[in-house]
Order: sequence, then structure tokens, then C-alpha cells
Amino acid sequence: MNVEMYKDLIRDERGNYYIAVQMEGNELTLVNAFVEASFTPELIYNEDFRNKHKEMEGGFVGKIAMDILRHDVVMGLKQIDRKLLELSEVEQKYTVNYIDTIEFYRHPAWERKA
Repeated sequence: MNVEMYKDLIRDERGNYYIAVQMEGNELTLVNAFVEASFTPELIYNEDFRNKHKEMEGGFVGKIAMDILRHDVVMGLKQIDRKLLELSEVEQKYTVNYIDTIEFYRHPAWERKA
């Protein structure tokens, strides 16, 4: 089993989804996939975001990240561009660590503008 970083989704027995963000030898670090989707550059709150998502006025910003995750899950189920793996199977090959959901998580593509 090969886990592709920032691509393959890993589902636990409760229906939570994770994505691998670091691999060192046999250790795999996972972050909640919704958290990962929430920190994509397209969700930086700026003028472009406000213009693109005007129809969401009064709605939930989390819907965008959930739609991203839903898309990735469907692609994983169809094995298009990524895989959907079961955590129990991943744990048989890797020692799994997690980034705690309440820790500040910064997507590697995100750059702070001074």
C-alpha cells in the first residue's frame, strides 16, 4: 500500500476523513481532511473571495470546504486521481500520528501577505 501525500483520503470507522501531510520512513502524519480543505488558498478571505462567493451571503463558509472534501471522497471512491483507504488497513503498514484538530494548521501552499 502506497499513500500519496496531500491526495489519498483515509477513512476511519466513524466516517471521519484524513489526509497524509508528512511521511518519514514508516511514520505517517494525518490531518483531518475537512481542516485541510478549509486552509486552501482559494478560501483566503479577500476581495477575490468576496466577489466569487457573493451568493453565499448569510450562508456558512464551511460549506465550501465540505464541498471540496465531498468531491475528493467521490473521486476516491471512483479511484479517479486518488484513492480512498481504510484507516485500519493503513495502520497495518504505517505508524500513524495525527495533527490535533484544534492546533493551528497551515496548508503548505498558504503564504502570509505582509
